[in-house]
Amino acid sequence: MALASGALGVLLIGCASKPAPAPAPAPKKSASAKPAPSSRNDARPAPERRSRSSEPAPSASSTPSAPVAKAERNFLRPSNGTVIQRFNGRNSKGIDFAGSEGDPVIAARDGKVVYSAVGPRGYGQLVMIKHDATFVTAYAHNSKLLVKEGQSVKRGQVIAHMGRTEADRVKLHFELRRNGNAVDPAAYFASPD
Repeated sequence: MALASGALGVLLIGCASKPAPAPAPAPKKSASAKPAPSSRNDARPAPERRSRSSEPAPSASSTPSAPVAKAERNFLRPSNGTVIQRFNGRNSKGIDFAGSEGDPVIAARDGKVVYSAVGPRGYGQLVMIKHDATFVTAYAHNSKLLVKEGQSVKRGQVIAHMGRTEADRVKLHFELRRNGNAVDPAAYFASPD
């Protein structure tokens, strides 16, 4: 699931933030220009740079640095099932809920469906909803998807049926990304009044 989380992170980061501007083209060198002398030791190799998409999420994403503001604690639990796996930020980037085949999966908040298809390996049939410029949620292992990309959904609307696609049992794997980083969804669930 950790490998798949990296792939999902790339999808979620793309949904939660604006694309980076294209780098400016390098100035062209004339054929007669000599390279400028270098003050650093050329025998030492440059540090290796990895692309951002292959880097693991920073450890700060595993726990929020500050308590969650009351205004942000407005997400519904996407399932009434028992929690069988909690968020830990390493091998579990979300929460798993137990259930029976066909149980309803509900949208945690109003938003727009940005993905509704078979997801990256390990996620099965996946729905992703962009709620605003900050938050994106993901709902994995569904048996049936009830929404399409581009569709607006309301908080509490049934968006899928629980299943076991690419899972060892029937369950819902639910992730919440804040600015592209996985956060513990439980901290964002609305408190019962």
